[in-house]
Amino acid sequence: MNEAVWQQVALGKVFFEKNQYYEAEDCFKKVVEAGEKYADVYCMLGIAAHERQAFKEAKEFFEDAVALNPSYVDAWLGLSLTLVEMGLYDEALGAQEQARHVRQASPGEVDAYVKQKVANHYSQIGEIFTSAGWPQKAVAEYKRALELCPEFVDIRLKLANAYMDGGELEMALEQFGHIFRMQPDYFPARVRYGLALYSLNRKAEARAAWEYVLQKNPNHRVAKMYMNLVETR
Repeated sequence: MNEAVWQQVALGKVFFEKNQYYEAEDCFKKVVEAGEKYADVYCMLGIAAHERQAFKEAKEFFEDAVALNPSYVDAWLGLSLTLVEMGLYDEALGAQEQARHVRQASPGEVDAYVKQKVANHYSQIGEIFTSAGWPQKAVAEYKRALELCPEFVDIRLKLANAYMDGGELEMALEQFGHIFRMQPDYFPARVRYGLALYSLNRKAEARAAWEYVLQKNPNHRVAKMYMNLVETR
């Protein structure tokens, strides 16, 4: 996440906590338009849309959130409430059951909901270190988050970015591999993967990574920009 996007996320969360949903929504939509995909951003967009009774839009945002993070209880519950408002009661019960299932702890394990909250807390600390220019400290926080929730691809992307910021490109590539095994079409990771390859002078592989994105989404602005970079050199 670059500095400008991080600022939009941070500002959006400030507005959101003050229940200033219109302003928060404006910030978070800029994050999405920048090609970034974070489960908590989509969840907050869903809540904001629900507040203004844009239920179809809210449903799509909550669905995006749980697609990125299937253990996101708040997003499942938000989806359930939205489906009720839309009169889709069977689907609402299914979402509610999914939230209940996620929150059920196995014997001797920490509740999944608690893990999620703590993981997001570590991730937020990592973002602060990233913003301050301390990638090694950010790496440590993101790894702590992923110990609790290894399936959070948005946090794993933050870890890969922190490795890139610290010049540890091979470590970043390892994280991208984990991401693609979970979500092959996670485009923000594909774009950054290409950049890591390009930085290692593996230009043909970088081109292939960006071409993959553009085949699936021909209007992806950032992938187009990087393709132009390769073609002009």
